[in-house]
Amino acid sequence: MIRAAIFDLDELIIDLEKIHKAAERQICLDYGESFDSLSEDLRFNSSGRRENDILERIKHELKLSASLSEMIRRKQNLFADMMNAEIIQPMPGVLEAIKALQAHPYLLALTSSGSRPRVELVIEQIGLRDAFDQIICGEDVRHGKPNPEPYRLTAERLKISPLEGIVFEDAKVGVQSAKAAGLWCIGVPNPDAATVQDLTQADLIIPDFAHFTLEMMDLHF
Repeated sequence: MIRAAIFDLDELIIDLEKIHKAAERQICLDYGESFDSLSEDLRFNSSGRRENDILERIKHELKLSASLSEMIRRKQNLFADMMNAEIIQPMPGVLEAIKALQAHPYLLALTSSGSRPRVELVIEQIGLRDAFDQIICGEDVRHGKPNPEPYRLTAERLKISPLEGIVFEDAKVGVQSAKAAGLWCIGVPNPDAATVQDLTQADLIIPDFAHFTLEMMDLHF
């Protein structure tokens, strides 16, 4: 029996890809370098990966002398400023889906590759601060997605077996992480993603949360 619903954050609950890339572009400029000189993989294929790992790769590729901790602080400050300048809206249907799951009630968790200060800023701004029983962030694990550690830790903290949880993911590495951890997975693509994500390893794919129904939680995948 399914007891828990587990959500990714970026590009699943809310589309923040443009803000992330704008902040990374500015960080490169801050150190006298060009974002466009980074490898194509780093510029266009970082969805679902820990933001600290992305910054470490930027530091390595550009051979920056700045410390990683300094770059992380700069990213967090830039992101907060850009968030405050934007009117951000959750993805279509996601708030309704979360409310329906809460009312059932299912255990709810958020498993993000983002840093905790940034994750908390986002969920506070969209009114989901108290929606989740557990929140797992990039700092909580040694290995980010596609490694199974993030979702394995989520299941442990929810006190469920993997087969009692369904993960909602928009990114290939997230789907890989969920499946490697032994959880069920529903893929929900972001139509505006810079790089189309391969979600075919998910147990079910829906176009968006407007198509989600509670009956899906009872399907025998």
